[in-house]
Amino acid sequence: MTFLALDTSGEYCVLALSDDGGTVQAVSIFEGKRSLSRRLLGEVDSLLTRNSLTLPDLSAFAVGVGPGSFTGVRVGVTTAKTLAQVTGKPLVGIGTLDAYAAAWSSQNTGEIVAAVLPSRKGEVYASLTQNGQCLEEPFAAPIDKLTQRLSVLPRAFVCGDTRQLPAWTGPKFTQLWTPPEGLALLAARRLAAGDTDEVFGLVPLYVVAPSISTPKKAPNSLGAGA
Repeated sequence: MTFLALDTSGEYCVLALSDDGGTVQAVSIFEGKRSLSRRLLGEVDSLLTRNSLTLPDLSAFAVGVGPGSFTGVRVGVTTAKTLAQVTGKPLVGIGTLDAYAAAWSSQNTGEIVAAVLPSRKGEVYASLTQNGQCLEEPFAAPIDKLTQRLSVLPRAFVCGDTRQLPAWTGPKFTQLWTPPEGLALLAARRLAAGDTDEVFGLVPLYVVAPSISTPKKAPNSLGAGA
């Protein structure tokens, strides 16, 4: 059976078809930007069509829950929940940083893998993993302080959007989209264990609260004598 995994937490959106063992069969990666909500379902349909599949053919859905772009994560999670609801198929949420760590931990045995993604200005989202075991859940930290912290860790390896840590001179791998192989692997493990999420209970992992600004007061275009 084949399941669909998607992640829209960053500037690049990832769609992947995977077998139940977590092996990726087909991938679509595209820039989301402001057209994400309008474009996503069309991209899903296109990927399925190219692989002679329809939604009823899928065994389950997996979605990256963040952290990342607040709007991007929300669109992806909402879309996956809707697809799972209308098809009646299982749904699993996967941490975006976890997907990065899963993809690179197997290639960096023994090293502490720091997965990093952009957060607020001057900050990054990060998580720490070693040998597939989580050392620290996703958190937000100032860029300079995280760089200093990593510099004193033995055998630290950074993956993700490493542009966010310009002062880091240690081993790193830059990838601006969520690794589909990491996303599929973690989803396959949860699905095999029957560890699925309740559709209405799955929520984005924001780590920090979204910034909410008060709209500026609109000018009175009718004039004082209206």
